[in-house]
Amino acid sequence: MTRDRVLWRRVGGITAVQGAITLTWVIYALYLPQLLEQLGFAKEFALVLLTIEHALEAIIEPISGGLSDRFQRFMGTRFPFIAGGVILASAFFIGIPAIAIFGESSAIVKSIFPFVVVAWASAMAVFRSPAVVLLGKTAPPLELPLAASCLTLIQQLVGALRFTAYGFILGLGPAFAFTIGSVALLGGAACLRFVTPPDLPQPVESPANAEISADEKITLPTVFLIVGTGVGIAWGLRFLFATLGPVYGSFLAENAGWGMTGFSLGMAILALPAGKLAVKLGNSRGMLVGIGGAIAMLGIVTFIPSGFVVAIASVLLAFCFSLVLNGMVPYVLGLVSSRRSGLGVGFFFGGFSAAMSFFDGIFVAVKGIPATGIRGAIALAFAGTLIALSLRISKVVEGKIS
Repeated sequence: MTRDRVLWRRVGGITAVQGAITLTWVIYALYLPQLLEQLGFAKEFALVLLTIEHALEAIIEPISGGLSDRFQRFMGTRFPFIAGGVILASAFFIGIPAIAIFGESSAIVKSIFPFVVVAWASAMAVFRSPAVVLLGKTAPPLELPLAASCLTLIQQLVGALRFTAYGFILGLGPAFAFTIGSVALLGGAACLRFVTPPDLPQPVESPANAEISADEKITLPTVFLIVGTGVGIAWGLRFLFATLGPVYGSFLAENAGWGMTGFSLGMAILALPAGKLAVKLGNSRGMLVGIGGAIAMLGIVTFIPSGFVVAIASVLLAFCFSLVLNGMVPYVLGLVSSRRSGLGVGFFFGGFSAAMSFFDGIFVAVKGIPATGIRGAIALAFAGTLIALSLRISKVVEGKIS
């Protein structure tokens, strides 16, 4: 690959997969309570299923990422993992509404439903890390935040649908909506395969194909930094939205969803400018600037009840958080060797998923704008502390080294 430019076609392929992942989760989250009630389950059972799914993702992500590293070395490609996971996820996804339709008249079919939805989420975890880690081959290390900004853009654009387009999506009906999601997954994987040809596999007898050397292994301190940062960002994100929803509700009442949509669209629009700034600052430093700014803006929207001030702070908050989201994958790739990149990204997403799994159980008593805002700031500060520590062990040079 030419190492002085961003390979935008490859970025586009990864972006297509990310967009499909986000779309299927939006559809799933909107329909799951409805389908559970249709089958006679309690609506609250959805939270139990989501907790189990995130917990399994925390285990599956690093395993699939590590195994994809082996495929990359021996076969020159991670695509078998990506294709296998996408095919399984697409099949399970289209099976969710099918079971809901036929399960009403069959107790046996009904009992299968929880296992199918958990199997779908597990299949999604199989290919996310192997797909996203391909971002490392789309740009030179210093340019990676700009390439990653496309993932933030599509994730926030599609994710914004859950705030205002939920009526339209639910109006499609489960069969049609889940079919769209399934086709999107297959199409995204096909697009990724088209723009990402395999590398030449390393011969078995090659020394380069031997056991991972000591300096290429991921040490426990590095694992702690990666997983801990994922936890901090995940909790910060959850507290951020838990704060903004009531804040916008205090000004917009029943139209608070439009405020959340605007915030997500703001992060999407500002993702590319944030990526360019991170290229100039260095990714880790850009993330630290973003976290510092996000903490400040979160404090403003929490404690200054002025519509004008909240509107301005929200724009700045969207920009700051785009810096953080853009930097996640480049941050991990800067801490691990290229031969362990899939495992490293898997650890990050595993920590992120674990944090999401245990969030409701740990913070069940945290209610109200001041409480969520303060805890969001603490979570982001924790992630920022780990990122600052990581600057000393980063294996990718980002501008000047402290």
